[in-house]
Amino acid sequence: MASWEQLFRQLVQQARSLAEYPPECRDDDHLVGGCEAKVWLWLDTSNPESVVIRFDSESRVVRGLLAMLQQRLDSCSVAEIATFDIDAFYREEGLDNALSPSRSNGLYQVAKTLKLRAQSLQ
Repeated sequence: MASWEQLFRQLVQQARSLAEYPPECRDDDHLVGGCEAKVWLWLDTSNPESVVIRFDSESRVVRGLLAMLQQRLDSCSVAEIATFDIDAFYREEGLDNALSPSRSNGLYQVAKTLKLRAQSLQ
């Protein structure tokens, strides 16, 4: 397992790869509740077979985690997003024991909100 310092560097690098977030959607309507750092979520479900997902956060580490999540789920179908298993994602990425409880809880909230919003926009 990578040290926290290595993981931090990887997450900061990942944050740089995060696709641009629509600036007009950096508002309370797109804010994800339950996260320690502010997280915004924008979705385009005009094609339910290929949902466009964009995230943003003020925290570099959270942005890195969101970039990983976005890379995994961007262009997936609403059905795939609805059945996404955040625990399996943590294990696959080697994050299951590396995140603090508050960051872990925040990502659970992001995944939950993503699923609910994708389903409601169908």
